[in-house]
Amino acid sequence: MEPGDQGLAPTKMSAPGPTAEQSERYGNALLHGIALVCPREHTPLAECADGLVCPACGTRFPRVHGVPVLINDANSVFAVADYLGPDSYEGAAYGRADDRTSGWRRIAHRVVYRLRNTGTSLRSPPLSDILAYVRSVRAKPRVLVVGAGGLQLADDGAVVVHTDVAFARHVELIADAHDLPFAPRSFDLIVAIAVLEHVADPQRCVAEFVRVLDRGGFVYAVTPFLQPVHMGAYDFTRFTPIGHRRLFRQFDEVAAGVALGVGSVVASALQAFLLGFSSRRFWRRLAGGAALLATPPLRLMDRLLRHNLDAVSGCWFFGRLRDGPPVSDRELVKTYPQSFGIGPERLPPPMRGADTPLN
Repeated sequence: MEPGDQGLAPTKMSAPGPTAEQSERYGNALLHGIALVCPREHTPLAECADGLVCPACGTRFPRVHGVPVLINDANSVFAVADYLGPDSYEGAAYGRADDRTSGWRRIAHRVVYRLRNTGTSLRSPPLSDILAYVRSVRAKPRVLVVGAGGLQLADDGAVVVHTDVAFARHVELIADAHDLPFAPRSFDLIVAIAVLEHVADPQRCVAEFVRVLDRGGFVYAVTPFLQPVHMGAYDFTRFTPIGHRRLFRQFDEVAAGVALGVGSVVASALQAFLLGFSSRRFWRRLAGGAALLATPPLRLMDRLLRHNLDAVSGCWFFGRLRDGPPVSDRELVKTYPQSFGIGPERLPPPMRGADTPLN
């Protein structure tokens, strides 16, 4: 079944709005101590024999392989039915973990994976620094990883929830970022790496980030700009540097910069150029191999080619939720030439006056 085919909807039962007694009885669905709510009604979910149930609308949500599937069928490109049965949706392969080949073919796959994912020569704060920054102002922060895929944040100093729209090794909850199944003020940090290009409505997703973040919470996002389409029909959007900043205008910028530079743009463009000559299998393998071999040296040139930031491959942003109104478009346009750059290698120290622990 293709993702997005509505198929079977989650089971509904006739149920009035919950009484105080019902809310106390039903509100027991937790993940790492964080309450799970109905993605449609935002009311607390209850555990039941076959999954979770919303006492307000009566919708039942299944557990598949022990993972709750909390999708709002009425608003998502995915459907709960996509995750049921032997052909349940697993999404794109997340690295070597899902490679079931063996022998020389597996070795070849590993080589291709390494070449394709060669790191950039640009230096930006690692995710561990982002977590350390948040920990410095929030004791035991609650962290939501949206679109986790193969990413695992193992941090003893934080409570981390990994979500995605596809099953993967560390994914603990199937959830669509357009309707996050969490109550307001549930998290202190949201991480979205290579996610917002794959959602139909990025602004709605960021609005959901704002809703579930605690007051003064943080967001860290990495999003592509000049990159070819990947993951087929599930690749919706690209963001210029200022467009990426505007997406998070309800946040004050802590730090931001370039994730992948001009050399990475040339690497992906070279592959697209070579593949454009023929659709024959032999040529696509030859052209794809040549482009892969060129990828590492071109990405190593990202740092050298740092004087044209209007043609980068992707951007990153780390910001803190504002208390007041969003940054105005006039201010963004006015400050853009001075505010956007290659980005720092280290995060600035937290401003203690503004970053008081709120636990």
